[in-house]
Amino acid sequence: MGTQRLCRRAYRRCACLAFAQCTQAIRSTQFDYNSTRCGLQNGSRQHGHVSPSAPIALTVVVVGLLAVGWFFGVILWTTGAALVIVFLAYAQGIRDRAEFARWAKRPLKSPPDSLGRFYEDSKSLHDALNLERSRNRRWLGLARRFRDTSDLIPDAWIVLDQRMMIEAVNRAATTLLGLEQTDVGRPISALVRHPEIIRLLSDEEDLNIVEITSPTDDQKKLELRLIRIGEDQNILMARDVTELNRLLSMRQDFIANVSHELRSPLTVLIGYIESIYGEDLDPDTTKQIIHRLDAPAQRMKSLVDDLLTLTRLEASPEPELDDLARIDCATLIHAISQEASSLKNENHSISLDLERNLSVMGVGDELHSVFMNLLTNAIRYSPDGGQITVRWYQLEGNARFEISDEGLGIAPEHITRITERFYRVDPSSFRAKGGTGLGLAIVKHVLRRHQSSLQVKSKQSEGSTFYFDLPRAE
Repeated sequence: MGTQRLCRRAYRRCACLAFAQCTQAIRSTQFDYNSTRCGLQNGSRQHGHVSPSAPIALTVVVVGLLAVGWFFGVILWTTGAALVIVFLAYAQGIRDRAEFARWAKRPLKSPPDSLGRFYEDSKSLHDALNLERSRNRRWLGLARRFRDTSDLIPDAWIVLDQRMMIEAVNRAATTLLGLEQTDVGRPISALVRHPEIIRLLSDEEDLNIVEITSPTDDQKKLELRLIRIGEDQNILMARDVTELNRLLSMRQDFIANVSHELRSPLTVLIGYIESIYGEDLDPDTTKQIIHRLDAPAQRMKSLVDDLLTLTRLEASPEPELDDLARIDCATLIHAISQEASSLKNENHSISLDLERNLSVMGVGDELHSVFMNLLTNAIRYSPDGGQITVRWYQLEGNARFEISDEGLGIAPEHITRITERFYRVDPSSFRAKGGTGLGLAIVKHVLRRHQSSLQVKSKQSEGSTFYFDLPRAE
């Protein structure tokens, strides 16, 4: 009986030791699992879940073996089996943790099946990382596309924080304002020094648009606009308005010139009409006054006709092939010289040197206007007794029209502007010369529509030569 009790006590101690070792192994494994799971949670918003069924199943198996051994009196065999199972489970946990640690060094690779119970968590982490990388790549692509697009915009934009420090600039900001990517983090007011910018950036005035001279080019005018986005971000936009200002100035000048050109003949007309109504005139005097009304009336008609012609040319697209016709320019120029003979002085001499059978494709009415304007312009600005030479000849496969006069010539600084509306080299003498001031502007637009341009060679006190080339008709 004593021996049996000793054996039973030994069995009990062995069973308790085996159970303690099993519990310790399970707890150790569960602790590592929780640590791993916390790491997965920190590494990704989506974490896996390792089922606790494996540790529970192991505990059930070990306890069941011990219970069976105790009941059937084979506690040594069942305890040994339980120890083997616990050892194998512990070894498997160590191997799984090692595999997981090896995979965690490169988590972007697909997790292998050898991760065991860590496979589900590893796969969740891997999927979450790939999803995050995909999102990051998409956002990075959108950011790059936005940056590339902003660099193509001709307007400059600068992103500023609430302290007006630069956060980002585009390529146009370098061209218009001289800002570089290295200026990010610096105050805009220290880089672009101008009182108007200080006023624009301050909250003292209700001002969001100013105009300044470009710091990189004194010839450019910039319009700066400040757009406030919330309380901590602003966008400063700069636009080159040099050409817009020039067009506005041209429009204002055009309106002023048209008003002036119309007011002069209208003043004459009104004066004569008041004379007719205010006095009892005899028929002969009335006829003389009516005859004098013809000149200012014709001047206004010419001005209106030229304005309508110029407007039509500017608004119309280039002529299509079906709109073009074969034009015998030699015959047309000869007829125009006969029409213009009424304008020339008796001492003027017009010499024609026209090559026959040299035709071009064009719009007849428009080319008629070109030849007429150039010839009448030469007549007006030629002195008494001056020689006017008109040539139409072939040159290098093209047809060239050339007209020369012996006038006062044009200074070089005026040559580039003589085709502008109402531009006159000598404004003080335009009344005596006549004309509407639109003739050369019409010539420029017609030639542009015929793929050509007006060229001028001139020497002061010697005269001028106007010429242009047109493709010869086959």
